[in-house]
Amino acid sequence: MQQKNPDPSPPQADPTGRPHDLEGSSRRGFLYNVFAGVIGLVALAVPLTVGLLTFFAPLRRRSEGTLVRVASVADIPPDGIPRRFPVVARRRDAWSLYPPEPIGAVFLRRTSEDAPPEAVSSICPHLGCAVDFRDNLGRYLCPCHNSTWTADGSRVEPASSPSPRDLDELKVEVKRGQVWVDYQKFRNGISEQVPV
Repeated sequence: MQQKNPDPSPPQADPTGRPHDLEGSSRRGFLYNVFAGVIGLVALAVPLTVGLLTFFAPLRRRSEGTLVRVASVADIPPDGIPRRFPVVARRRDAWSLYPPEPIGAVFLRRTSEDAPPEAVSSICPHLGCAVDFRDNLGRYLCPCHNSTWTADGSRVEPASSPSPRDLDELKVEVKRGQVWVDYQKFRNGISEQVPV
């Protein structure tokens, strides 16, 4: 038969002379682990959230045209004759931003001193060729299939024109004497004006 030790030893003391509180230290250890876990989750969540927002940013970007400064109002004489202006902008595709470069061209015209500028795309709605305005004819001409348009962008002979629609009109804003165009490209070969 085993003999019971009548005098159990008291809890061991730490160097300060106080006895160890085993129940309190396990509580502190648990709280320490919970606190460390929360800090770890926050440290992981912040870069993960930023990374996901950056990765999916192109999906939230608007798909419409880009408002681009094209010319000053003084560059467009009020004689009703369209003039070609390059569209230079920062191009962005999905996750890349490129330095300013030519992305297209537009024709601008004013019919009087007080009239706001009008803009049409320089792209033929038939196959996407670049149209030109011929002063001697007073018309736009597509060199690919001889489609013609009046100075306001309307087809000259809609029934026999290879172009399925008039030249694409673009929205124009004038701010502090500068002409800004909502530059867009549209699908070719169809009668509706559908942005690409």
